[in-house]
Amino acid sequence: MRTYFVCPAPPCPNGKLHLGHVGGVYLLADIFVRFQRMAGHRAYYITGADEHGTYTLVKARKLGQPVSDVAQKHICEILQCLRAVQITPDVFVCTSSEIHKENARVIFRELQEAGYVDVRNGVQLYCEHCDEFVADSLAAGTCPACDAATDSNLCENCGLAVQHDTLRNGRHTTCGRKLGLRAIKQAVFEVPRLAQALDKAIRQSAWPRAIRDEARAWLADNAHGLPMSRHFSHGVELKQPEPLIGQTLLTWFEGLWCFDTGIREKCVHDNLDANAALHAPNTQLVFFMGQDNRFYYTVGVTGSLFARGYPIPKNLSVQDFYKLEGKKFSTSRDHALWTDEVAREVDPSVLRYALARVARPFDSDENDFDVDKLIMAASLLRSWEDALRHSANNAHTMDSKGLCPALRGLAQRYANAIEALRFWDALDIINTYFEAADFAREDSGMWNAAQISLFLSLLYPVVPKLAIRYGQHFFGAAWQPSLKKPAAAAALPGARVDFPYFSAAVPANFIAAYNKRFRTEQVRQSI
Repeated sequence: MRTYFVCPAPPCPNGKLHLGHVGGVYLLADIFVRFQRMAGHRAYYITGADEHGTYTLVKARKLGQPVSDVAQKHICEILQCLRAVQITPDVFVCTSSEIHKENARVIFRELQEAGYVDVRNGVQLYCEHCDEFVADSLAAGTCPACDAATDSNLCENCGLAVQHDTLRNGRHTTCGRKLGLRAIKQAVFEVPRLAQALDKAIRQSAWPRAIRDEARAWLADNAHGLPMSRHFSHGVELKQPEPLIGQTLLTWFEGLWCFDTGIREKCVHDNLDANAALHAPNTQLVFFMGQDNRFYYTVGVTGSLFARGYPIPKNLSVQDFYKLEGKKFSTSRDHALWTDEVAREVDPSVLRYALARVARPFDSDENDFDVDKLIMAASLLRSWEDALRHSANNAHTMDSKGLCPALRGLAQRYANAIEALRFWDALDIINTYFEAADFAREDSGMWNAAQISLFLSLLYPVVPKLAIRYGQHFFGAAWQPSLKKPAAAAALPGARVDFPYFSAAVPANFIAAYNKRFRTEQVRQSI
C-alpha cells in the first residue's frame, strides 16, 4: 500500500472558480485520488486558499471592504464550486491561519539552518504618489523576456519569474502612475547552491518530459537566487533575522507551502509522523497546477523540499490554460463560465467528463472547451447508460466467465495512463473497452458480471456517482470499484433500472444563452 499526498495549487480567493480552473487542476487531482483509492492505496486531497496574493487585496480595494472579509467570501464560493462537481478536499488550508503562518516560518527557518537563505541588497517597486511598496499584481508592465503584458510577479505567457528591476514600463495598478525602485534588504533562496543536485533529481524523476526539460534548462542556464521576502502589508510576517523583521514571505513560497501545512494537519489527525511519512519510500507527493504555476513549483517548491532533505515530488500535472471558444478563460473580460452555475443546469457527471476530456499534454495548446463538448459528453454517457440499462433490463442469463486477456490488458493500460497523469489516454481506453465489451451489443441476451464491474470501475474516477449507482444496481449496496477484485454477488438478470439517467441532455435554454453570449460576438467580428 502506498500513500499519496495529492496537492493541487491553492486558488487565490478573489472570485469563484470557472470551468478552466476546475478542469485543468482540481478535477484531474480528484480523478487521480479516486483512482488511487480504488487501487487500494491511501490518497489524500490537500489544497487551500492563497489568501496573501495581491489579487485579493486589489479586489478588496475596489469593493472598499476588508481583505479578510473578501477572502472569506470567496473561499466559501471556491468550496461551493468544488462541491458542485463532487470534489471534496480532505484538508483545505487557509493561509491566513496561525497554524499555516507558523509552519511557513518553520520552513523558512529550516532553509536558513541548511544554508539556503541569504540576506542581500535588493530592490522593490515603489509608488511615490501612494507612498507604498508594491508587488505582484499591484504593478503592471511588460515582460522583459517575451514583451507580453504582465505584472511584477510571473509572466503568464512565458512563465518567467519577473524580477522587479527587470519589469518594463511598470505602473501602479491602484493609481496608474509610473513606478520607481527603492533599495531594500531581502531574503533570497540560494538556488545555485543546489542546482546541480536538484538537476540530477529532476532528471531521474517521472515528471513529463516537457516540464522536466524546462526546469533543467533554467537550472543549467539561468539559475539565480529567488527573492523570498518583500515589504507588503498582508502575509506571513518574518520575525527574524533583524534586517527582515516586518517583511512578509512571497506567496510563491508561503502560499504554495500550504501543501506542507495540510500534510502535517492530516498526519496529526491520523496520529502519523509527518516527517517520517514524507520520507517513507512508499509515499508519493504529486502536484497539480496550471501553466502559470509551473516555474515556482518546479524550482521554488521542489527546491525548498530538496534543500530540507525531502524527496522531490514524484510527479507533476501541468495543464495549459483552458480556453473557451478559442480564447483564454478570463474573469476580467467576462469570458468565463462559473462552475457552480453550470452544474445547476448540466449534470455533474456530464460536466466532469467533458472537462476531463479537454485536458491534453502540456505545451500542446489544445485545451479548448465549448458547449459542443458538453453536448458530446452527454451523448456519450447516454450511450453507455443505454447499454447498461439494456443489459440490466433485457438480459435473460448471466455469463459467469471471467475477463478475457484483451480486456484485462486494457485495464492495465488504463492504470498506467492515470499513474503517468495522461488522463486523455485513460479516457480513450474507456471508449475502447466499451466497444470491445459484450454488454455493448444490443443483441446480447446475457450480461457478464466481470465485464460490467470492470467497466464501471474504469468510469468511477471520472464519473463517480454514475458508476456507484449502476454498480449498486447490478451488484448490490456492497459493490466497490476495483480493477482487480471480482465483483460482489450480482443481481438477477431482468432487475429493471428505476432511477433517472445521469446523462440528461444539455438544456436548450443553456445552449441558446451560451451561443448568444460567446458566439454572437464571434459572428459579428467575422462579418
